[in-house]
Amino acid sequence: MKPDRPYVIAEISANHSGSLETAKGILVEIADKGVSAVKLQTFTADQMTVKSETVKNLIPNTSDLWSGTELWELMKRAEMPLEWHRELFQLAASLGLDAFSTPYHPDAVDFLLDMGVTVLKISSFDVVNHPLLEKISGTGVPVIMSTGMSTIEELDEAVSILIDRVPKLILLKCTSSYPCSSSDTNIRGVKTLKDRYGVEVGFSDHSLDEKAACLALALGATVFEKHVKLDISSKTLDSEFSATPDSLRFYVESLRQAESILGSSDIKPVDSEKASLWERPSVVALKHINLGEVFTHNNIGVRRPSLGSHPKSLQFLLGRTSARKYALGEGIVESFQNDVS
Repeated sequence: MKPDRPYVIAEISANHSGSLETAKGILVEIADKGVSAVKLQTFTADQMTVKSETVKNLIPNTSDLWSGTELWELMKRAEMPLEWHRELFQLAASLGLDAFSTPYHPDAVDFLLDMGVTVLKISSFDVVNHPLLEKISGTGVPVIMSTGMSTIEELDEAVSILIDRVPKLILLKCTSSYPCSSSDTNIRGVKTLKDRYGVEVGFSDHSLDEKAACLALALGATVFEKHVKLDISSKTLDSEFSATPDSLRFYVESLRQAESILGSSDIKPVDSEKASLWERPSVVALKHINLGEVFTHNNIGVRRPSLGSHPKSLQFLLGRTSARKYALGEGIVESFQNDVS
């Protein structure tokens, strides 16, 4: 993975709409939008579910986009032909993008490894798929896992399978609703994941703008995943919650600006403040002062700019005699100032 921070993954998912040219077009369109990587999904409908004449697995009516659709039929429409993968991975590399995929079946893991994929993504739906997690944990490649729908106990089990057996584990805060409402985003979970598991954390974003991602970044997220479609007119299974290439550019720019705004946690003057240091107050002469004259509240005080001793020197100056003449407004600088701490 590139060292980009923030690291933004463009997820094609089902937005290829059954067309290799559309899939390639998405890669070409996003290549100059600032993203770090493109991600595919690797499965066949038969690896995901079972087509049965007697058991009809209809998606519940709680799904705004796909309710009433038979699950196998949905997966068949969404699947990306395996023979496309190599060409898309090669195109991504030629465009300077990292490329990897989400395998949904152990055979898909082997398929991706045979093509040299160096990162694997685990879907939120498979947090509980321990056989798949066991398979992935033995691959020796870094793993990114989304955490949507999971209880903390389920995540504890999944993380325990992976964390000591993969070279790197990244957890993505995720809400598996499409699109995700603001009230269900729960970005504070980013910090929970980071604190509980001590791993790098990111955000798989199904919201409709950049606000949630910028808040996630503020809480420590470094990796972001966003679905992307070819253009505003695209009507696909995932188009309702996917960014266009242009809105993806704005998304990435917003994250990079937020990263810049967050800046450093060090408390010290930054370069742009240094000119303002001159305008800090110091001890100055409030009237003309002669050599040997006693410093009093009448002839010295704390005023801007920073021409004389630190304001805390005032208490040590009062009652002492001046070592030289001072003009009105001149900074008071006496040799004993080095004794002031």
